Formats: sequence, structure tokens, C-alpha cells
Amino acid sequence: MTAAPVLAGWLFKLAFWVPFALCTYLALAPQPPTVEIFRLSDSAAHAVAFAYLTFAFRLAFANRSAAQTFGLLLAYGVLIEVVQSFEVERGAELKDLLVDIVGICLGLLLTRFTGTRVRNLVSRLVAATGLA
Repeated sequence: MTAAPVLAGWLFKLAFWVPFALCTYLALAPQPPTVEIFRLSDSAAHAVAFAYLTFAFRLAFANRSAAQTFGLLLAYGVLIEVVQSFEVERGAELKDLLVDIVGICLGLLLTRFTGTRVRNLVSRLVAATGLA
């Protein structure tokens, strides 16, 4: 195995875990910071976040099936809502969980149609840089 796919794999994992940590912080902080640059509704932010996390997870952990990915990210969304239900300044919302499911489905569709091409492109770019 050449080093390019290995390095690309690490990049995919990094592209999942860093945003995952950021999303977890934003979801669990008692008062998340507001960023005026990203003026998305709460629902749009949930959908975009879960679509990205699903896409990145499928690229980083290609050995996981779509059903496993769906289950893991749904469990993550449920966990966030459960924890938020204990926060005085936050609250659990079924709507958020439903939007998370929409985002997961969008991420799975995006991966289905572009995942292989993205994996190959990143591997070629890593190889072309001479880093691997």
C-alpha cells in the first residue's frame, strides 16, 4: 500500500473529528456563541451540520455501512437532545432531531453519488503534493 491512501485516510478522519468536536461543543454549550457570518436558521444549521458529519464519517470510515452510519449519527443526535434537556438555557426539541435525520439522509445521498470520486481526488492530490 502506498502512503498516499494512508495519508488521505488520516485527512478524512481529521475532517470528521474536528468538526464533530466543534459541533458537540456548540450543541452542549449552555450559551453557544453566535456567529453573524453564518446567518442560518437553527433548522438549516442542524441539517447542514448533520449532512456534513455524515458525509465526512462515510469518507473517514468507509468500512461502515450506510445503515451503521445512520444509526451512529442518529444516536449522536438523540444524545445531544437528551443532554440539552438538562440544560436550563437549552432544551430538547423533536424538530431538531427530525432535521438531523434529514441531514443524515442528505449526507448519505451525497456520499453515494460523490464519495468514491472525492476519495480518489484526495488520494491523487496527496500523491501529487509529494507528502506521501
